[in-house]
Amino acid sequence: MRFTLGPFVSISTTDVNRIHYGYPYTDVVYVRGSYVTAPAPGSALNQFTCPAQRRCAVIGVLIDATEPNYFDITWVSGGNSRSYRIRIPSDGVMVLDFSPGLNISDLADGNTEISVINVNAGGAGNAYKVDLLIGIV
Repeated sequence: MRFTLGPFVSISTTDVNRIHYGYPYTDVVYVRGSYVTAPAPGSALNQFTCPAQRRCAVIGVLIDATEPNYFDITWVSGGNSRSYRIRIPSDGVMVLDFSPGLNISDLADGNTEISVINVNAGGAGNAYKVDLLIGIV
């Protein structure tokens, strides 16, 4: 796909992504999560399967929680498990912008999951929601 910016400039989707996210992703996907009440420890609150024969990066994460907790972003790169821990110190919404990508030097392998997992059990009546912004190379 190409974008036209007037009569003399035409740029590709990849170039738009390079300008916006700082990396030439061929696709960018926003993965909306659902609200989960009182999740068990280790629950995947949102996940994305990287397409076959492609590599993926986590560009951004939105975490909405009604209590403090820790969250792990997990992925597989080069056949090895990787993770990044986030601490939410109080209730509320936290938006994390990892442009050009949290794991830009350690991209997730194709046919593997990128997941956001809560570390501790959610309290009774507490709700959690996680959205992901994924760049695909």
